[in-house]
Amino acid sequence: MRVTAFNPAMSAITQSDAYSELDVGRFAFWATPFAERDKVFARLRRTDPISWQAPPDSLLVAAEDNTQGYWAVTRYKDIREISRNPTVFSNSEGIFMEDLPEPVRVGALSFIVMDAPEHTALRAIVQQAFSPRHMKTLEDWTRDQVVDLIEGIRGNGTADICEEFTKQLPGRIFCSFFNITEPRLMHAAIEGAEQIVSWNDPDYLSEGIEPIDVFGNAAMTLQEVAFDLADERRANPGEDLMSWVVGAEYEGRSLEDWEIGGFFTLMAGAANDTTRHAMAHGLLALQTHPQQKALLLSDIEAHLDGAVEEILRWSSVVLHMRRQVMQDYEIGGRLLRAGDKLALFYCSGNRDEDVFEHPETFDITRKPNHHMTFGGGGPHFCLGAVLGRQMLKSALRELFTRMPDITVGRPAYLESSFMHGIKHLDAVWTPPA
Repeated sequence: MRVTAFNPAMSAITQSDAYSELDVGRFAFWATPFAERDKVFARLRRTDPISWQAPPDSLLVAAEDNTQGYWAVTRYKDIREISRNPTVFSNSEGIFMEDLPEPVRVGALSFIVMDAPEHTALRAIVQQAFSPRHMKTLEDWTRDQVVDLIEGIRGNGTADICEEFTKQLPGRIFCSFFNITEPRLMHAAIEGAEQIVSWNDPDYLSEGIEPIDVFGNAAMTLQEVAFDLADERRANPGEDLMSWVVGAEYEGRSLEDWEIGGFFTLMAGAANDTTRHAMAHGLLALQTHPQQKALLLSDIEAHLDGAVEEILRWSSVVLHMRRQVMQDYEIGGRLLRAGDKLALFYCSGNRDEDVFEHPETFDITRKPNHHMTFGGGGPHFCLGAVLGRQMLKSALRELFTRMPDITVGRPAYLESSFMHGIKHLDAVWTPPA
């Protein structure tokens, strides 16, 4: 809408001390099924699309350090407007609602928690690694890894498809991209990628480790791997992502080691979240919508692109991202003040009735399908969106070509307000004779 200085006459649209009765920051809320949460977000879109919320539950910071409320942004158009205005809405304070120390943020999340000009420079360097020529190489690597993994389990006729395929595929492709072949480093990279997006999961907390330590230890492990790789690739460059990154420059500047470590950690987490969980959600959605699955299998090549986009919209794997208000700004009947936090709820934007016809329906023929699973646009739009689509497309094609009768059981969901993830999903199929 517009940037504005504070005007007492605008009190009708200013923040009050009254928090929304529809509280979306509680752990209990995120423990309810997605469909139930979706009803709450639908009410917010209708009645209070930019709602003032109580401080969210947190495991990363102590209660005394978590006293600031935040704005929950739930409409598609408002998320887009905010995402495309980085001058007013900053990424520098992080992607989580918690205020983590700057070394932790930058060390683990790289340029995603930077604003221009630092973000512009680092992203420009990294983006060279995703050139069309390199993307073709990555596409070939992706298919090879998908086929190898499927052939490794196809004869069993049963598997936890998350443990043995959807978790392993991004991890293996990630390692292939960086040409990580030594088993110890491969294990460290895959496990570090798993942990850095699972810091609030009981599977890790039951080991007696604090959530902030799960997150920090994972980041440190990944950075150590990155430093070793960067040194080796500078001495012996090859055709891999680390070689491309250490060799890239922007206006005469190349990445320093700490920046490479942050980029590697960011890539590890990104490779492990959206694509991994979208694959599991895709198998589940296609099974619970058998007509859509039958349509896909009737002509995979004709419907695969549409299936990929609808799975990405439907799953909304990244539930939200944070922004920080840098100057007063009026939007949606609210005056947001400098210093306020916002949560951009992509899971709500992807169900916005003003944008998607029958958003509650899973429809692989949906057109247009301008979902915001990779963000609402602007300079922080997901750099790996093309790669993520490639991975999901290749996985679906090969799974349904080689195991067409695959069926899945009851999912075990990741306990998270940030990631709509599936940890475990039993699957059965007819093994080859």
